[in-house]
Amino acid sequence: MRKTIALLFTLLPLSALAQSEEAGFTADRPGATTSTDVLPKGRLQWEMGMGYQQVRQDGAMSYIWTLNTTLIRFGISDYAELRLQGDWNNEGGEIFDYNGSENVVIGAKAKLFDGWRFLPAVSMLGNVIIPSKHYDNMPNNWSGQMGLLFQNQLTSWLSLGYEGDLMWFDAEKPIIFYGACLGFTLNDRWQLMAEEYNYKYPNSTENWMELGVACQLSRRVQIDVNTDVYLNDFKSFWSIAVGVAWQITKK
Repeated sequence: MRKTIALLFTLLPLSALAQSEEAGFTADRPGATTSTDVLPKGRLQWEMGMGYQQVRQDGAMSYIWTLNTTLIRFGISDYAELRLQGDWNNEGGEIFDYNGSENVVIGAKAKLFDGWRFLPAVSMLGNVIIPSKHYDNMPNNWSGQMGLLFQNQLTSWLSLGYEGDLMWFDAEKPIIFYGACLGFTLNDRWQLMAEEYNYKYPNSTENWMELGVACQLSRRVQIDVNTDVYLNDFKSFWSIAVGVAWQITKK
């Protein structure tokens, strides 16, 4: 875990390798994969969502209300941003009930390369997950995540993003996350996304698909709605989520 924290701080000097390019509006929601874009220096953005998930297994039903998932992003240079994330969930089923924090995460994302012709844009993501003994769904020990993010602008209206991560969550062996996302720009206001992503555990693999639509209400506000499909067992899971991304500081 100490290596994860050290790698997080290496993101900041490494970001100097990127090319300078003023970014427009960018949001890291919806979707499980993460955009390569970073906020310019001094830009502050709040991204919030809420949703409902239902799981049916072996005749039993459980649910998760995501009452608030919040991501705060702040640009510390034109190539790097700091990030603070937290979730608050209500979970229930036939034999359990939980209401509390799901995770508290601090991290950074750095742009390493803006892309050129067929070469993708490349960014690096590092997160530290803060432990807590007061909430059952939070880790008991310091945990973390390190990932590489890529994006190709295939046409003026179609982009391909892909990502690979290692995640440590109260375990010596990491969970491997990998996924790819197609983004479709319909016009200046509407965007569609479809992604496939996976979690590889030591003894199993979960495969997911997410579909979403986002609408740019103004130059600084985006709203979205999305749903996930559990590819291992289509009938056992369904979800719906809505969110908003608000660029608090002006361009």
